[in-house]
Amino acid sequence: MASADSAKEATSNFVRAQFQRYYNRTKPDLPDRFSRREFGFMFWTAGIVQRHLGFPREEELHSFLKSRVPAHAYYSSAYYEKPDAPTMEEKGWMGADLIFDLDADHLPNAAKMTYPEMLEAVRLKILHLYDDFLRTDFGFEEKAMHIVFSGGRGYHIHVFDERVWSLGSHERREIVDWITGKGLDVGAVFRESAFDKKEFQGHTRIKTRVVGPAQDEPGWRGKIMRGIQALTAKLETLKPEDAIKFLMSFEGVREGDAADLYENLFKPRATSPRLIRGVDRLREGQIEALSDRSRDLVIRIVKDLQPVRLDEQGGVSLEGVVQRAETDEPVTSDIKRLIRMPSSLHGKTGLRVVPLSRDALDGFRPLRDAVPETWTDEPVRMAVKGKVQMEMRGEEVRLDAGVQEVPQYLAVFLGARGLATIVAETG
Repeated sequence: MASADSAKEATSNFVRAQFQRYYNRTKPDLPDRFSRREFGFMFWTAGIVQRHLGFPREEELHSFLKSRVPAHAYYSSAYYEKPDAPTMEEKGWMGADLIFDLDADHLPNAAKMTYPEMLEAVRLKILHLYDDFLRTDFGFEEKAMHIVFSGGRGYHIHVFDERVWSLGSHERREIVDWITGKGLDVGAVFRESAFDKKEFQGHTRIKTRVVGPAQDEPGWRGKIMRGIQALTAKLETLKPEDAIKFLMSFEGVREGDAADLYENLFKPRATSPRLIRGVDRLREGQIEALSDRSRDLVIRIVKDLQPVRLDEQGGVSLEGVVQRAETDEPVTSDIKRLIRMPSSLHGKTGLRVVPLSRDALDGFRPLRDAVPETWTDEPVRMAVKGKVQMEMRGEEVRLDAGVQEVPQYLAVFLGARGLATIVAETG
């Protein structure tokens, strides 16, 4: 019987051979201004890395991929005068794209998810980042952005609008702060407005009320109001006792305050000619319809949630309540970052790094759409380490531990992920 090391080596050789077939048949998808980029590669032996490479022509890059067959291929977000210079000081930095990186590390409940569940959760988060921040808040046009499936557990967004090229690390961190709600002053979202003025014996009395923004206002003003509306909508779906328990799960919220807020929102105030509750008036933009204490509690809860990475609280989903987006701050602020090359292969999955349009992302499913066409249905004998249940290329996969034949496209994935090893031919 093959030793664990020999089985591992056979599996690595098998996966590498399939990568070579792919690169022999596939031209690389070149990044913008690719001759100004630094390239870097990781190979099949741990610790073997090669970077500080530049390729003036597409043919040279393609030849490298075919002959060296890297496990991972990267290029720089930065543009350089001499991308192949051996030190960063000699390269001559000219500017850099703005990169956003989002993967399963940004999912609070990732440990409880299967790989397909992770991929779908991250896809929804990258849509939120793209639609609600990069397009809406920053105004980047679709033609100046690329969405890329990383081939692993997440997505990147490349912003190559020339206005971002010269931004330094500090300015890029400020963009991250806006997206993640760091330092957000929610109080500034609401303002006091005078609605009644009375004069008596030389004294003037002015009544004021708190006015909130409209849901469709740009920036964080609209986001906070949408978060408030989402919070009250979630409360409405819960039984009164569950809603009060949910509110009490937030630090410092006492039972009496939670009960008062629930009653303030959902107890009918009038029934004719129509049912009117506090929540109905809130949905019409009248936040002052709530009592001061209830209004302040709703605002405080939504405020406290924005900078915190939470998907649920007290067993209740916070989708919509939390308006912040996610991104890997060190990646976005780094002006010399290496990022995965679109059309390359990911050495730990065998999946393609796929560039996507915004519309294509809606229906994109990595385990169906990022499996290279190069991989066939040819059967491969593998020793599966444990139970595997997933869908790949639209086919349901159910495997138990043990030796069995699987199609080549699945064998590459299982081998790259370390979920199975190649069974050597005998005799």
